[in-house]
Amino acid sequence: MATLINRNRRKIRDAVDFLNRNRRPVTITLDGDEKPFASKIIKAEHGGETFPRPEGLERYILVEMLSPEKGNELIRASKLIRVGFSLGKSDCEFSSRYIRKSVASPYYGHIVSYPECINIMDRRRHNRYEIESSKAPLFVNARLTVRTGQLHNASYDLKVFDISENGVGVLLGEDMQRLLRDVDFGCRLEEVELLAPWTTVKLAGTVKHKSRIHEGRYGGCCVLGIQLDENLERFV
Repeated sequence: MATLINRNRRKIRDAVDFLNRNRRPVTITLDGDEKPFASKIIKAEHGGETFPRPEGLERYILVEMLSPEKGNELIRASKLIRVGFSLGKSDCEFSSRYIRKSVASPYYGHIVSYPECINIMDRRRHNRYEIESSKAPLFVNARLTVRTGQLHNASYDLKVFDISENGVGVLLGEDMQRLLRDVDFGCRLEEVELLAPWTTVKLAGTVKHKSRIHEGRYGGCCVLGIQLDENLERFV
């Protein structure tokens, strides 16, 4: 249940711009489907008092193609679309409706209606520790074991990008294209090892997002976000 409804137009615009500019992951939950799909906001038209926007729409949002792929057909028949995301320590959501598919380069995705309000669903209590920040993660490396067939597994040694009490983000370089193909939103990982200089923790988790870094030292890399089954409060 929402604890706060934000209808301030400027704050809504700032939130949408932040998600768009930083290519932050969002979840798309469709009418009649409980399992969300992964996406990102890749364009936003905020409208104005006097100037109409392109395509005959004053205000709209464009989200990239959904993952898994079947969501791209289901969204066209959905009457209600819920877009979920995180801002700071807040879990947020807004409702939208499907308008049409966009095939104009470079904006391939789905056009949905602009939010009239943002619901702040929860205020998370956990902190997040990010690599090369003043609060660097205590775990520095991770080893993921991914099932690649009925009888085959593949293991990958990766660097931890960020970590919180209930999730971890690991860095995937350009040489990790196979891993990017083998895991998708909602994929279960039964063997996630987090390595610190003094200990190793073995856990399981679920892939929640794949986000590309566009700038800085890790520009071009992807962050694979994993929600862990167990809480890491005693470690972080």
